[in-house]
Amino acid sequence: MITMIVKENLVSQVKREILAYIFREGLSRGSKLPSIENLASLFSVGRSTVREAIRSLEQAHILETLQGKGTFLIADPSSLGKDISRLRSATEMARDSGIELVTLRVEKEKILADALISKKLGIPLESPLVLLKRIRGIENEPLLYLEDIIPENYTANFSDGDWHGSLFQALEQKGIVIAYSKAKIIPYCPDKDFLKKLGLKRSVPFLLLEHVHYDARGQAILFSKDYYHSEFFHFEVLRKRL
Repeated sequence: MITMIVKENLVSQVKREILAYIFREGLSRGSKLPSIENLASLFSVGRSTVREAIRSLEQAHILETLQGKGTFLIADPSSLGKDISRLRSATEMARDSGIELVTLRVEKEKILADALISKKLGIPLESPLVLLKRIRGIENEPLLYLEDIIPENYTANFSDGDWHGSLFQALEQKGIVIAYSKAKIIPYCPDKDFLKKLGLKRSVPFLLLEHVHYDARGQAILFSKDYYHSEFFHFEVLRKRL
C-alpha cells in the first residue's frame, strides 16, 4: 500500500516536470521530446516512472508516442494565453490549444451582495448571488483556480454539468451572451492556504485576472477572479504606438 502511494506521487511529480519542461522550452505542436532515457536522467528517476508519466499525458491527449520515432507533442500549450485581447473562457482558451481541461474540484454557495459586488455588478445590496469556486487542470494536475460571482437568477436552470464546464457556454445556452469584459492583470504570490487548496507542494507565482463581464447592452453579468499557474499560462497583448 505504501509503495503504491509513493510511486503514484512520483509519477505525478514527473508528469508535472514534463509539462513544465514543455512550457519552459516553448515547445509547440509537433515538437519531439527527449528520449525516455534522457528524461529519466533529467528528472533523476527511473525509466518506468517516465513511461507511466508519458502514458498519463497520452491519455490526456497532450503527447503521442510513435513506435521507433519517439514521443511528440500533439497539443499546442505554447499558445495558452496568447492574444488575451480576445475574450475567451479558460475552457475555450485551453481547447483552442488542443488541451481539454477537467474540473478537479467544485464548490458553490449562496451569498448576498456586499458593497463591493453591488457596485461592480450594478445590483442592490444583499441581492442573492452564487459564489462558484473551481480548480481546473489536466487530469489531476491543477493549472488554474477560478472564483466566479453571478446573480442567482441567471443560474436558475443550471444543470450539474453547467457548473463544471465553461460558464460562458452555460450562460449562452440560457440566452445570456457575454460580449466583453473589463479586466486587471495582477501578479499573485500564493499563501500556504492557497497552495494547500490546490495541492501544490511549492510556491509558484500566479497571474490573477480580475474582471467584470458584460453583455452587449453593457449589463454586468459576472465578476470573476481567475488565477493562472504562471508555469503553464502566459499572456500576450498587442500594443500599438498611435
